[in-house]
Amino acid sequence: MKKILLAMSGGTDSSVSAMLLQEQGFEVVGLHISFFHETWASAHVMQEQAQAQKNVEELCSSLGIEHHEIDASEEFYNTVVRYFVNEYSAGRTPFPCAVCNPLVKWRIVYNASQMLDCEKIATGHYVQIQSHNNRLYVTQGADPDKDQAFFLWGLSQEILQKTVFPLGSMLKSDVRKYAQQRGFQSIAKRKDSLGVCFLACADYRPFVRQELAKQGKAIIAGTHIDLQGNALAPNEGYAFYTVGQRKNLGYNANKRLFVHSVQAEENTVILSEYKDLYRTSFRVKEYYFHSSEDYAQELTVKIRYRNQENVCRVEIVNAQELVVHLHTPLEAVAPGQTAVFYSGKRVVGGGFIA
Repeated sequence: MKKILLAMSGGTDSSVSAMLLQEQGFEVVGLHISFFHETWASAHVMQEQAQAQKNVEELCSSLGIEHHEIDASEEFYNTVVRYFVNEYSAGRTPFPCAVCNPLVKWRIVYNASQMLDCEKIATGHYVQIQSHNNRLYVTQGADPDKDQAFFLWGLSQEILQKTVFPLGSMLKSDVRKYAQQRGFQSIAKRKDSLGVCFLACADYRPFVRQELAKQGKAIIAGTHIDLQGNALAPNEGYAFYTVGQRKNLGYNANKRLFVHSVQAEENTVILSEYKDLYRTSFRVKEYYFHSSEDYAQELTVKIRYRNQENVCRVEIVNAQELVVHLHTPLEAVAPGQTAVFYSGKRVVGGGFIA
């Protein structure tokens, strides 16, 4: 019987994954990772984490699963939270999942699997793995509304060779139905987590202010300007706006205006009409591809999770930077966000928009 380490969040997906893996003949070992600490996370976030830990303990006990806990709050804070705050401080819009998955979450699970002699690792993500030209790729899951391939472009071959995604061929509705059929009514009804996990859907601005204050820094009021550099109105400070934003600008004009770009050093936010947000190319830094063969072809790119894929061509500048040339102009390309590249349904790479 193969031993498999399952990352368990206490939610519906990882809980059902535990049941499915047992049915498939695996010896399942549960791992719950605590990422948040009371010195910086809100009371609400800490309560949710405690409840998640309790959920995992109860399910593992019910299924007769060996269970382990890891406190990764210090590592998470140093790697993910500081990145998050520093990106806003630099005038960019961070995407913490793209940092957390390869650098924190999967690394912890992978290392724990070796310590616990587990041959495989698993998570409750709605994705699949496909082999192509002797390499493994994350591919989109069967449920188009729950597909999470967009978040996993940074996983290495070493990780993918060991990973199993038991929910990849299932719909979310079927996952909930399965939990009900197994008699786990409460698990079937648990809500999906949304937004930035360590904010629990709260406004990021107070959190960024709190964390910058620890560094002796503060975001002060700045100025909205137009594309010609003319001052339009005061704003809360450059860090609290993102490219493409229309609401809560604090400025009323006789036409609809959007955030065109953010200038951190000048503490200014450039506003423009929507038509001025379109770009035919953009730069990507710190990119990752499984193979050079992957970018030597026409690809599609997504810059937002729910965004439609756009046909593109990739031009490699050097080992750290590339340029994406779009066949069709794309609007609101926000620095700091991720660009994820696809060949069909296969995720072949990704990087951070410069």
